[in-house]
Amino acid sequence: MRTECGGREMAFPSSIGALLRKRRQVYGFKSEPIPERLLMTILEDAIHVPSAGFTQDFELVVVKNASTRRALAEAAHESGYVKLGLSKSDFISTAPVIVIPCANKKRYEHKYGTAEDSSRLPWWLIDAGFASLALILSAFEHGLAASFLGALDDDKVAGILNLPKDRTVIPLALVPIGFKSLEDKAEWDERSKKVGRDRRSLHDIVHWDKW
Repeated sequence: MRTECGGREMAFPSSIGALLRKRRQVYGFKSEPIPERLLMTILEDAIHVPSAGFTQDFELVVVKNASTRRALAEAAHESGYVKLGLSKSDFISTAPVIVIPCANKKRYEHKYGTAEDSSRLPWWLIDAGFASLALILSAFEHGLAASFLGALDDDKVAGILNLPKDRTVIPLALVPIGFKSLEDKAEWDERSKKVGRDRRSLHDIVHWDKW
């Protein structure tokens, strides 16, 4: 796609807009493994994001072990999604890979000092959020699906993953990744329609020059 900006023609990837519109929260995965090369490509994409002062103050914990995935699913209240009717199955533990994006507060503070002294915002959390979004978009770009699940028992997740006990590495969410299950295709289609209906318009969100 080419567009004009300031009298100059500029080129942009044609797939970005379509990719953003295609992405949906997924509540059903196949257990089919993800090819290793594909997984590594997605992870590599996820680390190419902005971070405060290029501190790269985030981590990605990648879990493929089945028993660990089940433990993480419990810590993320998997059964609650089934009770709410969002999922027909244990979708978190079924996904062949779960990535846990984590914020590394100590890495930020190593450059800028303690957060209390130097930070207007918790940039380590924001940067981990950037990595999470890049991870999810890359998964969709490569024909996979993913979810961002932030309702966690943080202490359980930290224990399962053996995160540092000083709480300087903070689990942001679980991101199950895999091939989308078609067993709930009707629900998927209906959710997509509802998202389209409920999404706020540009007019409601964008403010020009002032509030």
